[in-house]
Amino acid sequence: MTPNRLLGRMRATMRSMNRAAVVIGAPLGGALALWCGQRTTVWIAVAGLAAAALALTGSRFRHAQLEVQSRSR
Repeated sequence: MTPNRLLGRMRATMRSMNRAAVVIGAPLGGALALWCGQRTTVWIAVAGLAAAALALTGSRFRHAQLEVQSRSR
């Protein structure tokens, strides 16, 4: 859904967000595993992923389409 002229910026932003999530999520996951136990931490992660999937399934994101505009000369 990103215009071609903005793809480089979008990809760089996504890479930065992904790396930031790892930097923040790894220590938090480790701390949670120490506090709650590994099995409970994994189930918390599974529940979080399932909630994200359900949120996307129920949203308009699932039906998004790219609108192609024709150029007139």
